[in-house]
Amino acid sequence: MQQNFVCIGAQKAGTTTLAEILSQHSDICIPPIKETKYFLFDADYQKGKSFYDSYFTNFNNQKAVGEFDPDYLLFPFTGQRILDTLGADVKIIVVLRNPADRAYSHYLMTKRKGLEPLDFMAAIKEEANRKSDIKTQKIFAYKERGMYGQQLKQFLNTFKPENFLFLVFEEDFLKNRQATIAKVQEFLQVKEQNLNLDVHSNEAGEAKNESLNELVRKPNFVKRVLKVILTSKSFRKTVRKMFIKQNMQKVSAPKLENEQRSQLIADYYFDDIKLTEQLINRDLSVWYK
Repeated sequence: MQQNFVCIGAQKAGTTTLAEILSQHSDICIPPIKETKYFLFDADYQKGKSFYDSYFTNFNNQKAVGEFDPDYLLFPFTGQRILDTLGADVKIIVVLRNPADRAYSHYLMTKRKGLEPLDFMAAIKEEANRKSDIKTQKIFAYKERGMYGQQLKQFLNTFKPENFLFLVFEEDFLKNRQATIAKVQEFLQVKEQNLNLDVHSNEAGEAKNESLNELVRKPNFVKRVLKVILTSKSFRKTVRKMFIKQNMQKVSAPKLENEQRSQLIADYYFDDIKLTEQLINRDLSVWYK
């Protein structure tokens, strides 16, 4: 098996919805666990390509084979691992969203999971002190995940520009979804098919039962026992995802205030947005005008 594409992010920019839409295509294979983390964690990567292949249990000789994992954009060292494993011609999809809105959506998700005790602006200011390890860093990287220019610069030093398809969430995914999905299929070199575009993934939700939410999401004795019993990591992820989904109820997510958005752009993101514009050769003034 040879995987030939990967979507590296960004988180909270529609990548799950994009994966679910593309998974309908008869000639596109996306593993049941769309975020394998294979290129992120040393212990997994050292197990070799056969371990990566084991995630693709639904492979049936499809033409386009790949995964969606927004953690790869946050940790650009994964680019060299992707190159070494999948080769210089691997196709890379990147979906970018207004970094302030992305950060707030990320914060709300972490808050709903019961992992974030701080208010939004306090969490932004505390972020630099929450980098004890990769797992902790990626949970609280509200601001850092939106520094697209710094991250993409490293990926573009690893791969040729023609390897990339850059999409802007607000313009391509929200306003022009049909044309965008057609563009993605062309990029992946598969025949265009009519896919159901009315997919809504990762909608705002909260736990119906907070005790069950704590049991599933946080370290505890039960999870340690199940890890011994259920030796398959992919199966554990599938079971965990099922319990989380069944325990969620839809809620209305609060919106980021315009004043806060403008402050975040001015204080943290403006220079990086200008760098991103240069790197992807696209006007991103929709984020700061």
